[in-house]
Amino acid sequence: MKPWFRTKLLPLVALALIALGVSAAAIPKPIPIVLDTDIGTDIDDAFALALILKSPQLDLRAVTTVTGDTRARARLAARMLWVADRRDVPVAAGIGGGVHDIAQTRWADGFTSPSLLSEPGVDLLKHEIDRGRGKIVVVAIGPLTDIAALLTRYPREKKNIRQIVLMGGSIAHGYYPGSGPAAEYNIAQDPHASQIVFSSGIPILMAPLDPTARTQMDAAHLDRLFAAGTPLTNALHALYVLWGQPVPTLHDPMAVSLLLDPGLCNIQPMHVEITDQGMTIPIAGKPNADVAVTTDPARFIDFYLNRVAQ
Repeated sequence: MKPWFRTKLLPLVALALIALGVSAAAIPKPIPIVLDTDIGTDIDDAFALALILKSPQLDLRAVTTVTGDTRARARLAARMLWVADRRDVPVAAGIGGGVHDIAQTRWADGFTSPSLLSEPGVDLLKHEIDRGRGKIVVVAIGPLTDIAALLTRYPREKKNIRQIVLMGGSIAHGYYPGSGPAAEYNIAQDPHASQIVFSSGIPILMAPLDPTARTQMDAAHLDRLFAAGTPLTNALHALYVLWGQPVPTLHDPMAVSLLLDPGLCNIQPMHVEITDQGMTIPIAGKPNADVAVTTDPARFIDFYLNRVAQ
């Protein structure tokens, strides 16, 4: 959110609501979030960032990138922020490593911006979490490597994180209809990091494959999205072409939606254990996560399009 928006428009909106009989105390404040993402591999990370940018209920404070060429991923995220006129949001490359297909990052080749920082992503996360004074929600839609590193290097930050919202895991269903639980990518890419996060004691809100794998967009959905013709949807179209696959599945946007409208999913408390192979297994014990287990895919996709295809 731009500084001028905070200082000029938000007070006007508040005054208008008060004039309509809405008390100042009843006006909800945007939820401050930081986003950690492996944007550039699958297309759903870009779709999730677009949902954040089109949601005034969320106050995006920073973006960090994880896995593979994190600097290329950071350039991609920064360019999306640029076209959405959110040049105030700092972006930093987190922990990289491994070889990953990130063809979408060609869209941001050579892009530069003052918002692209040289400091390590984990340090940017710490800075924004400290500044948030216990109010920051961490939205993690990639492997949990950065988040685990943050908690390991700066263990005192555990008390400063309000909640971790993540896309990851598989409880009863996997990637395909009728399939059983699977080692979902974000968890299995770094099981040790996932174990650190799930044992941290920080409240976790989890969107596993069980509901997310059912959220495929068809051609009509994509036509509606790209026909909007906004700078942001034009960026999504360019990234979709580079991605080179026909059917996006909105795994990561569902994690974001849990902050915006929890009623889109049936959510159950569970104690989730992470195996060394990256399986997420519910076991008896005190719940360590609230887990989305089912959704109405048509309702969810309509929610997404109504929000982003404006």
